[in-house]
Amino acid sequence: MTSVARPERGTRPSNRRELIGAAATELFCTRGYEHVGMGDIAEAVAVGPSALYRHFAGKQELLDFVVAGCLGSATALVDSVDLEDFDLSLLRAAEVAVSNRYTGILLGREARHLAAGAQARLRVAVRHLIGRIAALLAVLRPDLDKDAADLMAWSVVGIVLSPAFSQSDLSDREQARLLAQLIGGILTAEAPVGYTIERRRRERTGLLPRSRREALLQEAIRLFAERRYASVGIEDVAASLGMAGPSVYNHFDTKMDLLVTALNRGAAYLYMQASDGLAASDSAQDALSGLVASYVEFALTHPALVDLLVTEVRNLPEPHRDAALTAQRDYVEEWVHLLRQCHPDRARSAARLQVQAVLSLVNLVARVPHLQATRATAGAVAEMGRHLLAVPPASSA
Repeated sequence: MTSVARPERGTRPSNRRELIGAAATELFCTRGYEHVGMGDIAEAVAVGPSALYRHFAGKQELLDFVVAGCLGSATALVDSVDLEDFDLSLLRAAEVAVSNRYTGILLGREARHLAAGAQARLRVAVRHLIGRIAALLAVLRPDLDKDAADLMAWSVVGIVLSPAFSQSDLSDREQARLLAQLIGGILTAEAPVGYTIERRRRERTGLLPRSRREALLQEAIRLFAERRYASVGIEDVAASLGMAGPSVYNHFDTKMDLLVTALNRGAAYLYMQASDGLAASDSAQDALSGLVASYVEFALTHPALVDLLVTEVRNLPEPHRDAALTAQRDYVEEWVHLLRQCHPDRARSAARLQVQAVLSLVNLVARVPHLQATRATAGAVAEMGRHLLAVPPASSA
């Protein structure tokens, strides 16, 4: 993944629109859309702001352009799959995923900043892409029914996007080879028995905590995930509970305090689950199998919190950002340690890539509303995760 070549100022490259798009993609993904101005993009391509506006009316239009381009490229790649030489097509897809890591960040994080109309077009395009992948899976796996193929298609995308949110000291070629193996692993996973997607969206039900502080935190997590942290004000969180905005300050000093508390809560919850699982296990296999199941349960039960863990850590100030990233790395390393105990010949870098791909798969599935709302998803995804890690179900399961 290389930086965009900055053209000489005063030149008029014929592909300036594409250069602008490439520079915007890099800046949006490294800094975050809300932290990038049109002047930053103009500087990256060595033009004045007025020249930039000749190509794009504003930052929203530019984001729409780069997101549509990424999704169009992904769709073209799927449409080019050759079933007669599927292994080569699979490797090619993995190579593109590794060399274009920004695609995952752009679609999984920055696309949330699109305007409503562009969001609607994106959803249609994503459904088309998933449909194309599901159709390929149905050809390769005639035993899959429509719902199982849909779940597996999303799982494939989760693995493909995993390089976007992880780092590896492996070469791009080695990463692509391992990623292709993992995508192929989806094709050899057992079809989930009796898996039926529940098409009717669940309404929010249940009781809020009596504690005002806990209720505010719960509502903030939901709103930050739905609308983005930057777009939610203290007044919005208070209004969701019928409170006056200033009342929030009796419980949290700032809006950032809400985000820090939410992310710390998520990290602590995960580690508590992991510690409980380790204490109850007699072997690395049982412990890792339990970790897979507990993480799937956590992600499907708390999809909004997963969304924040994936998308909002970068908005934390120091030292909170570093602490949050360290907690995430430590959690991943628990999986890696257990996986290498199960498979002693597995190099640490390869094991880490494998673990991060499974976590990415779970994170994506948990954020797809119709999959998250389907009760059978938890068992099917946990079994898929164990299959990809080559770990059997826990002996007590």
